[in-house]
Amino acid sequence: MFRRTATVLGTAAAAFLLTTTTAAADSIISAGEDNIKWRRSCDTVYFGAVGTTYALTRKNDSGTCKGDAWVRAHTSSGWTSWVHSSTEAEISSSGGHITRAQHKGCADCTVHSTELRWLD
Repeated sequence: MFRRTATVLGTAAAAFLLTTTTAAADSIISAGEDNIKWRRSCDTVYFGAVGTTYALTRKNDSGTCKGDAWVRAHTSSGWTSWVHSSTEAEISSSGGHITRAQHKGCADCTVHSTELRWLD
């Protein structure tokens, strides 16, 4: 009896966690190597992009998310600190040393990465 109850409870717990995780996950709208567009569970759309001289994350005014646009960039010196703003966060490098970036829609949200791929 105990083994059967534990199995049923374990299955129910796993189903709950899967449902909870799926409901809170970001949905990717489009993604390329150097850009990404996603929608958070509160229905706000975010856009992230990277170029040799910039990294940016932009928050659309749709949805109900209160989270800022967050971005950080990887340069020849390593990762920068996170920068955030209510609508658009950007990091610039006039020397063209940015190779990749990370983007998110709140302080503890899912991180989305973009990267520049060089052609030979």
